[in-house]
Amino acid sequence: MSEKRVPKESTTAPPCQCACPAGIDVPRDIRRIKEGKFDEALAIIREKIPFPSICGFACYAPCEANCSNKQFGEPIAIRALKRAAAEKGGDLWFKNLTIAPATNKRVAVVGSGPAGLSAAYYLATLGHKVTVLEALAQTGGMLRVGIPGYRLPREALDQEVDYLKEVGVEIKTGQRVASVDQLQQDGFDAVFLACGAHQGAKLGIAGDDLPGVVDGISFLRKVNQDEKVEIGKRVAVIGGGNTAVDAARSSIRLGADEVDVIYRRTEAEMTAYEEEVGAAGFEGVNIEYLAAPLALAEKNGALELTLTRMELGKADASGRPRPVAVEGSEYKKQYDNVIAAIGQVPVGTASLGVGLAKGDFIQVDAATLATDKAGVFAGGDVATGPASIIDAIAQGRKAAASIDRFLGGAGQIDQALAPPEQEVMVVDYQATDQARVVMPCISLDERTCSFAAVEAGLSQDLAIKEAERCRGCDARQYEIALYGELCKECSYCAEVCGLGVFGPADKFNEKGYRPMEVQHPERCVGCQLCFYACPDFSIDVSEKETA
Repeated sequence: MSEKRVPKESTTAPPCQCACPAGIDVPRDIRRIKEGKFDEALAIIREKIPFPSICGFACYAPCEANCSNKQFGEPIAIRALKRAAAEKGGDLWFKNLTIAPATNKRVAVVGSGPAGLSAAYYLATLGHKVTVLEALAQTGGMLRVGIPGYRLPREALDQEVDYLKEVGVEIKTGQRVASVDQLQQDGFDAVFLACGAHQGAKLGIAGDDLPGVVDGISFLRKVNQDEKVEIGKRVAVIGGGNTAVDAARSSIRLGADEVDVIYRRTEAEMTAYEEEVGAAGFEGVNIEYLAAPLALAEKNGALELTLTRMELGKADASGRPRPVAVEGSEYKKQYDNVIAAIGQVPVGTASLGVGLAKGDFIQVDAATLATDKAGVFAGGDVATGPASIIDAIAQGRKAAASIDRFLGGAGQIDQALAPPEQEVMVVDYQATDQARVVMPCISLDERTCSFAAVEAGLSQDLAIKEAERCRGCDARQYEIALYGELCKECSYCAEVCGLGVFGPADKFNEKGYRPMEVQHPERCVGCQLCFYACPDFSIDVSEKETA
């Protein structure tokens, strides 16, 4: 096996990094874990996000969905490695963090979810006086009241919030903001609205206001705030997103014997994270696909839910197949509780004094997140609609840069917190059947009787072992020659390539075939599968020489 060293400036941003809304340098981070340098790995992650522990537990990991290692088997467990770095790394990042001199500018951040806290962190490091105003009694927004503890332990959230206080962020809870005018009158030079979308949507069917019917957001808020929640033995959850799955898994933990998630499309169209859906099934949740509610009624002390079978039609505005009711397929089921998890909207935005879009979401400039009111910005769920943690963090980053520029700064929020990488060492490609590490989890009995964290985390040895699976594709560049005049449109190259390198050309060749073409050469990892699959000998793949 030979190795070579590639200058860092010659590397490219790989698919995993490009897929991360915050732009974490994933290969660099993994290389440090591979070397056992968890301090540096954590510092690299913190160069782009202020909450590595939170993301290590609950990020939906778009980086993994775009990992080039899928071409050889399973993607790298990037989220698990992020958590390992957070748990095993030290305070190198904090020692290298620079807090700019005070600017004497005051910024109000309304809401303490991931978008608000991220913006607050970066603005504080830039020297601004930041005050976070949270309507709830505790900090964290949907991180605390929307995500159950078995996915995101409260200790991890509290620790990340404590770090914010150390960089100078002031947090005030129980502070509901009625209007931005009042904040500006109070002397704040800029305002960031990140108050989330905390109101669940109703089913919109007869009987949806009966006792025992609740929206998923309200249900999870009570559960996550340790309020007493009365739940029966038979529970129906309507919806196919993460809120629905979280409500179902929480119901199991509260003592329900039978929990049905009712979803009008198929598993392929569910917006809930795949691993969460799998975990729900393992814990005893039944998912009933292609079914939709029609009406609710009270019968013999129970809730009688009338349902109809559905079938998939043509794609709707969301790009997913439109569910259509099957005539004459109605049926009834009885439950003690019905939880509606079909969407969520903001609360109280009409009084804030800024322009609104449909659904009372705040209208913002996509590039700057500025509202129609000077000095007021908005981001996260209150502007985008319900999104992921990492998307909200990215919104907070963008807002911090925009607000700093508005206040007279350069908008430069990034800092080098880890030693720079001068060169990258890569070895020759070698096929391997090394499997992805299995995340240790608590037992099924332990899961279903408590809200303890399901994932136990990776040991140092397991983290290093998983990091060794990374091929460092940022330092590997390949040249693909596809001779279209030889191609006979079999598409075998596209079928064997799991990375989307190939696609059909717009024009036909001289032989009357519509040839394939190389549409994304930057995704190639040199596996040669396309070369061996092509019956027309029309593809060549070679590694580029790096200076």
